[in-house]
Amino acid sequence: MKNILSRFGKISLLLALIYFVVGCDDDKEDVAPGLYVMSDEIETFPGDTVLVSGTASNYVGLESVTLSCEQWGIHKVYELGGQKPKVFNYDYQLIVPKNASFEEYLLITIRDVDGRESKKNVLLTYVADMESPIMQTQLPSRIAVDFDAAANKGSWNLNVKFTDDRELKDIRLQIPSMQIDETVKVTGRNGELKRTIDFTTGEFPVTLTITDAGGNETVVTTTVVVMLAEEEDPFEDYPVMWVVNASEKADDYLDGYYAPMTRKGEYQYEGKIYADKANFQIYFTAEKTMDGDLFGVSPYVNSKLMNNNGYVVPVTVAESGYYGVWIDLQAHTYSMWKLEPSATTYTGSLTVSGCGFSDFADWGTPATEMARNGYRYTSTLHQIGSYSSTRQYYAARVSDWGYVLRYWGDATGCGWWEDTTSAGGGVGSYVSDYDGAVQITFDTAILWATIKKVTE
Repeated sequence: MKNILSRFGKISLLLALIYFVVGCDDDKEDVAPGLYVMSDEIETFPGDTVLVSGTASNYVGLESVTLSCEQWGIHKVYELGGQKPKVFNYDYQLIVPKNASFEEYLLITIRDVDGRESKKNVLLTYVADMESPIMQTQLPSRIAVDFDAAANKGSWNLNVKFTDDRELKDIRLQIPSMQIDETVKVTGRNGELKRTIDFTTGEFPVTLTITDAGGNETVVTTTVVVMLAEEEDPFEDYPVMWVVNASEKADDYLDGYYAPMTRKGEYQYEGKIYADKANFQIYFTAEKTMDGDLFGVSPYVNSKLMNNNGYVVPVTVAESGYYGVWIDLQAHTYSMWKLEPSATTYTGSLTVSGCGFSDFADWGTPATEMARNGYRYTSTLHQIGSYSSTRQYYAARVSDWGYVLRYWGDATGCGWWEDTTSAGGGVGSYVSDYDGAVQITFDTAILWATIKKVTE
């Protein structure tokens, strides 16, 4: 019989009970069922789940398979006498008691129809909890609360969720300047804390400490900033939003400065950016202009997204790299997360083509391929200022044109897509009378392109 015990996600234990049948000779009839255990020990913990599954076999037929541990209240018997199978597959889900003692044994007993038995003890030991709880609700470093002058207070609605892989113990809320120090007991693997806290004006450091049953802690800090409500310009549920590099000027770009953010729900938008340096700064606009509705963060609270062109400051991206960006205009919040380009992201050769450049005839290609740095491809060309038609451009693999970056655009946004089947399609287009050097950049990780004036 082969018996496999494995704890979900944690424990892999194979119990094999094997009887080798080499014939039906009389001298084999008194042989007890064979029992082979590849591992003599299970490491587990209270509340854990262990799956016992396996296959039993014996040439004279099986009477029963029993798993028992008196201290844990386990006594599972598979009664097989009615069928007397020579082969039996089973699955048994064993739940470790919350009050389980350890250094106990799980007894495996096999009985054949002739009453012969084989037994094996498997040691049940405790595995220490080394994992800290996880705060599921991501709190910004500073939280803005508007002060209501009529009510003479500012109210913060605290609502956090947290989890642990085993068992939670409690969560502690500390706001020293408010003389708040509260510990709330929690059971199970998931917890939630909701509180409405009233403040006067000022800044209030907050500490949340989550502790699990094993004594592991997770500490989260933030600062609640309470101030008179800041004025904000009216805004709409726009069909599309745009994210821009706040450290550069829109006038320096001929195309691609405004990168689209797709509308995901009412007042909610999602986009992608590449931060080429630490402390990269971005704004969000409702149109392809810096003179209209412009969203940034409060100069006092760097987590409060608001619309006030000339008052707000840029959102800062601490580290360089690729990021996903989410904004909620009504909730006045934003979030960012690191993006890791997939292994299939294109990194082969690319050349740019189009019309309105002196480096090659319309729809020709330059003499050299685009220079590549990671997923970013660049080429410096000379734009003809007197070119009368709408300028167009795209990028393609040099060798066989089997990979082409094409452009799409409609009322919901725009973007580039990868044509790998010669499907055909649009190309980027723009109007400009600029005469001089330009740098064209294609990024295959986020499928975006820009054309920028070369002024140095």
